[in-house]
Amino acid sequence: MAASAGTSRAPTPTAPRAFAAGLLAVVLLGGGLRLAIAESTHPVRLVGDEVYYAQVAAHLASGQGHLYVGGLEGEARAWRPPAHPFTLSLVLDPERARRADAASDPAQLLALVRFEVLVGTLLVAATGLLGAALFDARTGLLAGAIAAVHPALVAQSHMLWSEGLFSLLVTLSLAAAVRAGSRPRLTWVLLAGIGFGLGALTRELSLAVAAACAAWWLSVAPREARGTAVASGALALGLALLVVLPWTLRNASVLGRVVPVSTVGWFALAEGNALEHPDWMRPEGPEQRRFHARYFTLRDEALRLDYARGFALERIRAEQPGWVLRKAVRNLALMLSPDEVLRTKLRRGAYGDLAPVEVRSLLAATIPFWMALYCAAVVGIAAARDGGRRRLAVLVLAVVAAVHVAANATPRFRLPWLPLLAAYASHALLGGGATLRRIDRAGAIGAIAALCFFFAVAIPYYAIFGGRR
Repeated sequence: MAASAGTSRAPTPTAPRAFAAGLLAVVLLGGGLRLAIAESTHPVRLVGDEVYYAQVAAHLASGQGHLYVGGLEGEARAWRPPAHPFTLSLVLDPERARRADAASDPAQLLALVRFEVLVGTLLVAATGLLGAALFDARTGLLAGAIAAVHPALVAQSHMLWSEGLFSLLVTLSLAAAVRAGSRPRLTWVLLAGIGFGLGALTRELSLAVAAACAAWWLSVAPREARGTAVASGALALGLALLVVLPWTLRNASVLGRVVPVSTVGWFALAEGNALEHPDWMRPEGPEQRRFHARYFTLRDEALRLDYARGFALERIRAEQPGWVLRKAVRNLALMLSPDEVLRTKLRRGAYGDLAPVEVRSLLAATIPFWMALYCAAVVGIAAARDGGRRRLAVLVLAVVAAVHVAANATPRFRLPWLPLLAAYASHALLGGGATLRRIDRAGAIGAIAALCFFFAVAIPYYAIFGGRR
C-alpha cells in the first residue's frame, strides 16, 4: 500500500524476542506502579461521570440493562456510549450490584478499580506496540516506559472515566492502522476497522480518527496502489460502522429516533458553546450553569437531546463571525494547559481532607512531565518526515483538535492521545541532535507555532483561569 513507515533496518532473529522481553519488563513496571497506588488509595470517592459509569455497570450486571437514573433528569438510556460501562459490568457480582450502590460500595469499587488497573497496564503494552510500528523496537520500548510512569496515565488507572478503555482501544487501532499503511495486508485493515468500531462504542471520536487514518493510507500510497488504499479505507470505515450498527438499532428501538451512539454529543456541543460574555476565555460561568440547569431538569431524554441541539446551534449562530477563532483559543488552551484530571479529583475532595503521599507525588510530577512530553513530541512530529509519519500525527491530532474546538474541552480529553505523543517524543529523544537536523522548513514552522501557543497561551491561561472543575 505504501512505503514502510518504519526504519529500513532488517531485524535480527533475536530482535522480536528482545523487544518482547523488554516490553514485558516495562509493562510489569507500569502495572505494579498502578496497582500499588490503586490499592493504597482505595477507596477514592467517585466524581462526575464516574458515578454514571458505576451505576450503569451495576444495572447491566444486575440485568436492568443500560440505564442511568439521574437525581434531577431521571432516566437515560443512551446518554453515554455503552462499551465502558459494559466492560465494567463484567467484573461486578450481580447479587451485590442489586443490593448496594456500586458508586459507594468499597467492595464493588475495588473490583472496578482493579479492572481499570488492568486496562492501564495493557495501555503500556499498546503504547510500546504503537511506537514500534511507527518507528522501531527501541522507540517502542521507550514509549512504553514513558507510558508506564506518566503521572496522568498512572492516575487514570484508578479512576472510572471512559478515557482508560478508549485510550487502549484507539492506541491498538492506531498501531494496526500504521501496520496496514506500511504493509498491504488485509489482516491489519480488518483489525484497525474493528478496533476503531469498538473505540466508537466508547467515544464517538474514534470514527473521525478512523477517517483520518484512511486519508493517511491514501496520502502515503504510491500512485499504482491508490485504488487499494481507497478500498482499504472504505473497508475499515465500513467495518467500524458495522460494529456500531447493532447499538444504533437498539437506540432507535428504545428512543424512537436515530441516535448513532449516544446523546451526549449534543450536550457537549451545547456546553462547549455556552461562552461567557464578555469574558469568553473563562472555562465556565453563569451561561454554562444556566444551560446545565435547564438540561438536567428535563425529565425526557429525547427532550434533553432536542434542547441541547437547539441551544448549541443557536449559540454557534450568535457567536459568528469570530466563533472559530474564540473557540480555538479557549478550547486548545484548555486541552493543552498543565491542568490534569488528578487535580479535578483533588479539587472535589475525592481523596479526603489530605491526599495520600502517593497522590501528592503524582500531582507534583504532572506539570513538568506534561511540559517535557509535549515539547519532545512536537519536535519528534516535526522530524518524522519519512514514510508519512508526520502526516499521520498531524491528521489524527488535527481531527481531535477540531472536534474539541467545536464542542467542549478539558485536559482529561488529551489522555487518549498521550501514547501517540509518547511515541513521537521517544523518536525525538533517541534521535538526539540528528532529530533537529531532520526538521525541514514546514516542520520547523509547525513546531514553532505549536510551542509558541503552548508557552504564550496555554500555560498563561492556566495561571489566570485555573482548570475546569
